[in-house]
Amino acid sequence: MARYRSNLPAEVTSFVGRRQELREVKRLLTTTRLLTLTGSGGAGKTKLALRAAAEMSRGFPDGACLVLLDSVRDPLLVTQAVFGALGVHDLSSGLSLSTLTDYLADKRLLLVLDNCEHLLDACAVLASTLIAACPDLCVLATSRQALGVAGEVRMVVPPMSLPTEGEETSVQGLLGYDAVWLLSERATAVVPGFTVDAANAGQVLTLCRKLDGIPLALELAAVRLGSFSLEQLNHGLASELSILGTANRGAEARQQTLEATIGWSYGLLDEQERLLWARLSVFAGGFEEDAATEVCSDARIPAGRIVGLLGALVDKSILKRQLTGTGPPRYWLLETMRRYGLDRLREIGEATVVQQRHFDWIRIIGAAIGAWDSRQIELFNRMHRERDNLWAALDFCARQPAGVAAASGLALDLLPYWTARGPFGDVRRVLTFLAELTPEDSAARGRLLCVAAIMAMSANDYDACAALGEESLRIGTAARDVEVVGWALTIVAVPRFRDGDLAGAKEQVESALNLARLMHLGRRARRALSEERGESWHRGYQLDFLARAYWLRGERDRAEALARQAALCKHAVDDRNGLTMVLETLASMAAERGRPERAAILLGAAQRLRDSSSLTLIELYRVQHERSVSLIIQGIGRGAYDAAYARGRAMTIDEGVAFALEDKPVRKTVTPVRSAPDTALTPRQLEIARLIAGDLTNRQIADRLFLSERTVETHITNILNKLGLNSRVQLSRWMAELPETSRS
Repeated sequence: MARYRSNLPAEVTSFVGRRQELREVKRLLTTTRLLTLTGSGGAGKTKLALRAAAEMSRGFPDGACLVLLDSVRDPLLVTQAVFGALGVHDLSSGLSLSTLTDYLADKRLLLVLDNCEHLLDACAVLASTLIAACPDLCVLATSRQALGVAGEVRMVVPPMSLPTEGEETSVQGLLGYDAVWLLSERATAVVPGFTVDAANAGQVLTLCRKLDGIPLALELAAVRLGSFSLEQLNHGLASELSILGTANRGAEARQQTLEATIGWSYGLLDEQERLLWARLSVFAGGFEEDAATEVCSDARIPAGRIVGLLGALVDKSILKRQLTGTGPPRYWLLETMRRYGLDRLREIGEATVVQQRHFDWIRIIGAAIGAWDSRQIELFNRMHRERDNLWAALDFCARQPAGVAAASGLALDLLPYWTARGPFGDVRRVLTFLAELTPEDSAARGRLLCVAAIMAMSANDYDACAALGEESLRIGTAARDVEVVGWALTIVAVPRFRDGDLAGAKEQVESALNLARLMHLGRRARRALSEERGESWHRGYQLDFLARAYWLRGERDRAEALARQAALCKHAVDDRNGLTMVLETLASMAAERGRPERAAILLGAAQRLRDSSSLTLIELYRVQHERSVSLIIQGIGRGAYDAAYARGRAMTIDEGVAFALEDKPVRKTVTPVRSAPDTALTPRQLEIARLIAGDLTNRQIADRLFLSERTVETHITNILNKLGLNSRVQLSRWMAELPETSRS
């Protein structure tokens, strides 16, 4: 069976009504590859999209993926939001959109782009590019405005259904309208036993009509039934809504209705609740309790009050909360609520000061990462959860040039995190932009360019690495910034090594080492090399380099043991770029020790890592890689190499690391097949091969996958050609030799 994967959230509240709209969304998704749900804020576009995606996800072997765009402010980061939702690290050296297109080219996936309205141009380019290049991909977007690209089908999500003015209906008939049903459902959660009956039906209908059947407005009103009667709610809303008049009730008026409802809810909160709501609006992509305390507490909101106030805002449907199995709960504001809170924050004159506190909070996490100690694994994961907040903090610095110096310190602290997790291209873009805001020879500029140079090096862009590294070296020398000079000397050595200037590279590295000894620059490096401190990122690199050194000295057992330790370190911090280096090291050692099948599996596992992170083979490792391949083929032949390589490439990252840590003979040999250098099947081809192994006929496969029989025949021909096989029987045997995890 195919594995259906998705990141769709579980429904916290019931899905009420919308039967007709849901049927229409599902119908349209079978006839178009780009569907945009439009409508006013609070109309329920997201809820409808998520329910439709959940019900249709089984028709997509690669699942459904929700991309939340409400916290994204920079249009150039839309692609990174997609990578993040897919769980893929973008460590590519090229354009992110091109890399994403390559990654999704053979996927059968439903991509849900939620809240596109503030990023229309970027979302339009993204959607049109993916639809054109990825034939089995479908996009479902939600936006207040259509994307406006060729091939887009638009569906307006209307307010929830209500009786028309003057329409006579029974109490039971009233409950058949979605707006009334929703209000009743949500009210029951607040007032147990609440029902719509003959005594209150008129007030219920009045309330639903005042709120234009807008789901979010109805939910906010329902929460207040714990404190107010229906009559009081109608009276309170009347004053807020009176300015709208009763003429045109189109989309713009409905938006005003929602804003008035939110304003009314805001006015019912106490002073601390209102102030906390406004201050929380500076967070992007959510936050945890400690962050809310750090950023939002002061004399007006004591730290001890934060947790209770968060709970109160959740109870009043202002905040959303997600409980996790192990970590602390995570909170977030719906985008409509966040925008309202940010407007209030500006009104009270606190926007800049709270955004500065938000940056200072991110800076504290960065400084902890920069300490290079045993907290590193936990902190890398924390910063990954806060990546939207990190981008927001850097954006704040870009609008406050006086804060760029602090941003440069944050960048240097985050160097190990960014090198491990990326995205290399966007980090480099943002840091070079920030550098342009600084004085030409300032220490801040030197730090920013130094980290940007390392991002370029990590992405195999050695020309940019050399240019940025030389400039940071010049500035660091002029500013007497010893740390920047030390890093820059090391950085500029790499392009020289790549170009064959070994003497020049050696001179630069020795200069860096001498500077470290003379100026005590080795503080971080010494900490990293101290196993007792528990640092993993830097130790992984150092252990890999030491392993190579011991190998050249002939101490092979010790060298392999060090390389395996390096793999553990890199895997611990999910540094996929560094882990590929270590796997290449272990593969070369296995090849030279006469263990070609193991070496081929390790090379396949390294390629699996590159596939998962949009990486290319690190240029400095190319000669070693090609030598490993040559030794393997000499030992077992091209067919056996291809099969073993495919086995490694089919492993998960965890399985690949576990195999690398074993120092045992290969336990299961894949039957050699005649094939091209790359035997890995695409997900669609693997799916068809799996069905063939299950004895399904071409007609049955076509019916199962909603394909024509001719298309299935073409796929089978391509599979057999790729694997060098002659029949379905041989293909079934080939599938049987794959690890169980690769066949399920």
